[in-house]
Amino acid sequence: MRAAPRKITILGTPVAVVDYDAAIAESIRLAGEKHPAAVAASNTHIVALARHQRDFGEVMRKFDLILPDGMPLRWSLNAHGAALKDRVYGPYFMEKMIRATPRPWRHFFFGGTEETLEALVAHLGEIQPGLEIAGTLSPPFRTWTEDDEKAFARTITEAKPDFIWVALGGERQERWIIDNLARHARGVFFAVGDAFVLLGGQRAFAPQWMQRSGTTWAYRLWQEPGRLWRRYTQFNSLFVYYTIREALGGQPKEKPAGAGKPSIAFLGSRGVPARYSGFEVVVQELGKRLAARGHDVTVYNRLPHHGAPQPVWEGMHIIGLPTIPTKSLDTIVHTTLSMLDAMRRNYDIIYLCGVGNAILGRLARWRGTKVIINVDGADFSRKKWRGFARFWLKHSERWATQSADCIIADNATIADRYADRHATRTEHLSYGLTIRDAPVRSGELERWGLQPDNYFLYVSRLTPENEAELLLRAYRELADPLPLVMVGGDPYEQAYHRKLAALATDRVIFTGLRFSDAYIELSQHSRAFIMPATIEATRLVLLDQLGMGKAIIYHDCTATREVIGDAGIPFGPDRPVEALAEKLGWAAENPEGCAAAGRRARHRAEQFRWESVLDRYEEIFRRIGAAGTI
Repeated sequence: MRAAPRKITILGTPVAVVDYDAAIAESIRLAGEKHPAAVAASNTHIVALARHQRDFGEVMRKFDLILPDGMPLRWSLNAHGAALKDRVYGPYFMEKMIRATPRPWRHFFFGGTEETLEALVAHLGEIQPGLEIAGTLSPPFRTWTEDDEKAFARTITEAKPDFIWVALGGERQERWIIDNLARHARGVFFAVGDAFVLLGGQRAFAPQWMQRSGTTWAYRLWQEPGRLWRRYTQFNSLFVYYTIREALGGQPKEKPAGAGKPSIAFLGSRGVPARYSGFEVVVQELGKRLAARGHDVTVYNRLPHHGAPQPVWEGMHIIGLPTIPTKSLDTIVHTTLSMLDAMRRNYDIIYLCGVGNAILGRLARWRGTKVIINVDGADFSRKKWRGFARFWLKHSERWATQSADCIIADNATIADRYADRHATRTEHLSYGLTIRDAPVRSGELERWGLQPDNYFLYVSRLTPENEAELLLRAYRELADPLPLVMVGGDPYEQAYHRKLAALATDRVIFTGLRFSDAYIELSQHSRAFIMPATIEATRLVLLDQLGMGKAIIYHDCTATREVIGDAGIPFGPDRPVEALAEKLGWAAENPEGCAAAGRRARHRAEQFRWESVLDRYEEIFRRIGAAGTI
């Protein structure tokens, strides 16, 4: 039995080390098997595309034989010790194969126009008078239905060919062959690109000196510049890029089909464990749950915010990278460094936190990685951003529509804006929450001298858009208020902090940042949670307080109302200081009313459990075609 040809993997595609004679011999051997087979004459465009698009790479790895159609592929094989003297150019291979297989071998030709097929058959009859044509088929120029595909298969099967030559254009013909191979009991299917028009004399071959020098692409570009310039610019460049990259860093480990769930890398947050804002909570809660479901999860932590990270935390791999810790540069610098690192690690999905990072998604998409961007509200409208930062964030919305395979909008307001302004469909998907029924004691009440159910609670970063100033002005209107506990901070807003301190009375307690049990204890024992902000986004702290089963007094706006339904106690939007002061006064005098509101909040919380959120995410992974199986 003749041994199968040696194969060398070039950018993830196994290319056969064969010359024309060996390729013909192997094709004849495959025709004698009791099952169908697939052969492709592949050039740098196809190999680069297979490296760039993960699903197309899976298609190419299902071929029985891939021939080195282009000179750059021959050079790449020889760099790995192949010692080939020539390429196996698809049109020449087809011609040589026809010469080598007269009767009783039967040939079928699929693709091209009727005129092309007529010219092709005439030419092949001249070079091989004994050629037996089993049939030809010029498929209709439109999207094919399942009925069309069945009809094609029936026509080919009834013709009983040994060799089926397919010319539908690069990528389409390879996908068609693999998608339809199972419809046939035998026969070798060849993907030969433009061989039909070249051998039929409808287009000229490149001069021999250009073929030998590997510049056939330049001749084709001269023939059809309008159609081909983008393909050659992109995929010739990608072939060079991936070749250099693998020469320096080695070939990435390819994940075979069915070898587990998609791998995910979270970029753009400060990292885990959560110590700062909503995105950190999302990454922590979503990441650890995806890891528990079998996903390979990586989180990029921002140094020095999280110190020297543990290699693995809650099932998530942690990579710490530095940043420039200023208000405007912190996030984009760290996310850029993270993206450069992520591009060499072969993740299936990059999850970008924050619309301001959207432009970096283009790098991941260029590499072939799927990109999810959580845009988190109208970031550009927040009071803390001015000048160039606001300009950048506003334009980032458009960049997100160009960079993402999926945009996550956490509320209907944001989803509607992307639909109206950018004609883009987003995935309307809220965050999840944890039901916290079990009481927690960590000493926080004693530390601040607080009595259970006898204080108000505010939790958020102390920045202008979170409206802590509004709360303090309303609080000053009360004659004998309950204590007000303000949990939060922000390293970039020191002037604003001083302004808040000047507004505060002696009944206001600034605790700074509180996390884990300390935060939970303060939340569980408050009379009511106060949310004065009107940012059009789903606030993680709002969901968290629903899970605590606490009365929630909130500044009325569409996004918050979408989450809380009729479970909260709204104020405003007219005369918000006076309106909030009235609600605070009511809550101070009505512990029973606050308890009832807390029960409504606890009931509402059941709609936002993390498990249902994870189910939606895994549906998204399937829809965008991320690698792995779920």
